[in-house]
Amino acid sequence: MKKTITIAALLSAAAINAQAADHTISLGYAQTDIEHVNEELRGLTLKYRYEGSGPVGFIASLTGTANTDNQLRVDPGPTVTTVSETTRSYGSFHIGPTYRINEVVSAYATVGYARFEIENKQLGRTTSKLEDESFAAGGGFEFNLSRSFAINTGVEFSEHLVDSRALTYSVSLGYRF
Repeated sequence: MKKTITIAALLSAAAINAQAADHTISLGYAQTDIEHVNEELRGLTLKYRYEGSGPVGFIASLTGTANTDNQLRVDPGPTVTTVSETTRSYGSFHIGPTYRINEVVSAYATVGYARFEIENKQLGRTTSKLEDESFAAGGGFEFNLSRSFAINTGVEFSEHLVDSRALTYSVSLGYRF
């Protein structure tokens, strides 16, 4: 009898916790626009959100974007050789509070760390590499479509390499549990 009561209590607690949908994990598309860089950097964003019984919660975000430009040469034979390659990458980690506005919408603000890197290669050898780290800030909204699914939209701001502003926009689909 004690085992049955214990198992029933554990299952009830698990059901109540699952019903609450306190956690959201989101994965989606991110795009970074950086001043003085002709093409945007594209990649992914991953977000984890915790919301307890009150209106205030917590969010953590990890974003990575990149792009590569190649200059090719056609040699006799016909052989294509990569003469030069420029790779740009951006990554950030943010944390911050969330606030539940109503049952569908919540807002968040974040602060964190951002890193921007440019690497140039000539005929496969690295010729130059620039790395810059900075403070980053962001904000966004999460829309709860149902008890299990959410859409997250956000923007991040950071400054790199002598006043080159980076804006990263993201849209992701989340699972609540």
